[in-house]
Amino acid sequence: MDELGAARASIAATGIVILIYSAVWITTGSVAALSELAHVLVDVVGVATSYLAVRASLKPPDLEHPYGHQKADALGGLLGSIVVLVAAGLVAYEAVEKLLAWETYTPDLGATAAVAGAIVVDVSRVRVLRRFKHSRALSADSLHFATDAVASSAVLALFVTGLALEQWSAGLFREIGPLIDVAVAAGITAVFVRLSLRSARGAALELLDYSPPQLRDEAARLAKGVEGVVGVGDVKLRKAGPVYHGEVVIKVKRDITIEEAHKIADRVERRLERKFGGRFTVHVEPAELPRVPDCCDVVLAGPSKIVVYLYDDTCRVSFPGFDVELRRRSKLYSSI
Repeated sequence: MDELGAARASIAATGIVILIYSAVWITTGSVAALSELAHVLVDVVGVATSYLAVRASLKPPDLEHPYGHQKADALGGLLGSIVVLVAAGLVAYEAVEKLLAWETYTPDLGATAAVAGAIVVDVSRVRVLRRFKHSRALSADSLHFATDAVASSAVLALFVTGLALEQWSAGLFREIGPLIDVAVAAGITAVFVRLSLRSARGAALELLDYSPPQLRDEAARLAKGVEGVVGVGDVKLRKAGPVYHGEVVIKVKRDITIEEAHKIADRVERRLERKFGGRFTVHVEPAELPRVPDCCDVVLAGPSKIVVYLYDDTCRVSFPGFDVELRRRSKLYSSI
């Protein structure tokens, strides 16, 4: 199953869970069941957004989007997280109203069995979506559905407790049930808020082109390991879906030809693209010349070929095998 197939399956599974929780809420009036129904209704928007985002992210690069459309995946993940936060607020409002009104209900075996069925559906779609960890949108869906399974388990435990209390003492659950119900709904909502904020933060950082320092260090290490690279300057990375694009400045010896420098840059690009999957641009700069201190005396043993380049305040002296830069006031500059 590919990414689009997983998104379609997620939409179908969400429809099944909506039918289950609608029946449970209508039958029992439980605010915990209502909180789950509201969350699943929001999931419709989330999974639809994820489907559109995944479909857009799979489009190939074009003239207007030379780096591809993978950012659409992060945008879908961010929108899905925001929608869940809105739903959490609505559930919290409903829970307060239920608590103030002290509306009671008695769970039945049918509602309990329906919630157990919803858990099976949630676990199944989590197992499918976890295969696509590189997709921000599908990962957000997987996280949401995992919390759905946990929340459904809490509702199931609530209903089982209610049935047990009613068997032990008729009417006991009707007396304390609303308080337990609202407490469960509050716990579910708190989990949703925390996980949604974490998911939204990750998506926002990706949209803002955040790159972890350790990845930049790794890119610099890989570039410096290419033969012919004597130093690495600025390294820029930006995430787009499952890949990273980047720009790297490398330093090479001054005495090589442009063609040789270009070949070195090509090798660096290929190595980085194999590692990070995206497109890299490598800028080549000549390595900085070592400076000879003013007090330094340079002694050449025997005849040597020396090339001198004169500038305003400095000169560059090319010795066999290395170059140095001399300031005008240095002794060697004066002797030249």
